[in-house]
Amino acid sequence: MHAGTAAAAAAGASGAGGAWLFSYNKENFGNDAGMRFGRFMMARGNANAQVAQYREDIAGITGMTVSKMDAWQTVTTLFLAVGAALSCAGRIGMHGCAPPGWYCA
Repeated sequence: MHAGTAAAAAAGASGAGGAWLFSYNKENFGNDAGMRFGRFMMARGNANAQVAQYREDIAGITGMTVSKMDAWQTVTTLFLAVGAALSCAGRIGMHGCAPPGWYCA
């Protein structure tokens, strides 16, 4: 019977120890959960701000390129129009007579 009492005492001690381990630091863990979530949200907000800065940079770089390409497209269109008028003068319904050959060469 002595062995049974020792086993019961050991089971009781382990049960009490388990309850103590479960409740140990539970309040601090609950408090820390809110702080962890706040830190997560702050990091998420910083990452979103960083992506917004990257997007602004990309918009600035592409905006410069687009404005340059708009200028080149206008100049190229004018060159094509003048080139077509000079090379096709007097033909295909273009108005006016043909310019001299040296001017169209």
